[in-house]
Amino acid sequence: MTFTRSDTGNVLILWDVDHTLIETRGVGRAAFAAAFEQVTGQSLERMPHITGRTEPDIYAAVVELHGIQEPPPFPAFADALATAYIERQDQLRERGRVMPGAEQSLAHLGSCPGIRQSVLTGNTRQVTRIKLETFGLQAYLDLDSGAYGDDNGHRPSLVAIAQARASTSGDEFDRRNTVLIGDSQGDIDTAHLGGAHVIAVAAGGTPMADLSAADVALADLTDTFEVERSIELVTNRAR
Repeated sequence: MTFTRSDTGNVLILWDVDHTLIETRGVGRAAFAAAFEQVTGQSLERMPHITGRTEPDIYAAVVELHGIQEPPPFPAFADALATAYIERQDQLRERGRVMPGAEQSLAHLGSCPGIRQSVLTGNTRQVTRIKLETFGLQAYLDLDSGAYGDDNGHRPSLVAIAQARASTSGDEFDRRNTVLIGDSQGDIDTAHLGGAHVIAVAAGGTPMADLSAADVALADLTDTFEVERSIELVTNRAR
């Protein structure tokens, strides 16, 4: 099958990272706990619900949960978090995993003319690169065109940031030709509010029935041609 571009030109695919491309399987929480204790001097005792949130938002919520009145600024925490991931990179490689079909879908879409692939994630830029490089996925993605939690704590705002960065190559990306692929209601809300189509993948743990607000919901990424067809379907609706 050959991808057919919509009348809007090339298509920008923005991949969520956690539970869509990879899972850290506990290593992420351990890294967060280590960074939190390093910068605040307090042990991590409680975590809020984090799915679909940005790292600055999560850090602020955790600080509040622990009653810290004058927390260190987020950039200090972000640097400590990146260091904690680097220190645990071997653990991440051993305990974490690439989601089923993720690498195959990245490779397949990367071979399709008219498709550009990047990321939209609540992770910081540093942590995103570490996670993807740990599993060798960065080679399929234009990370310079991505948008990250340290760009803006409001996740829907990241869509326009990624579109602007990707558009510097001469293409113009907007709601008609941008597709976010994620695993949660937070990803769906990010796309709808930020200005993109959305394909949701249930393999990350959210039941398929709870992803009905997405343009398309898939069980997983193992059928690369189904992923391609879904992208073609949602972007051609914009004609």
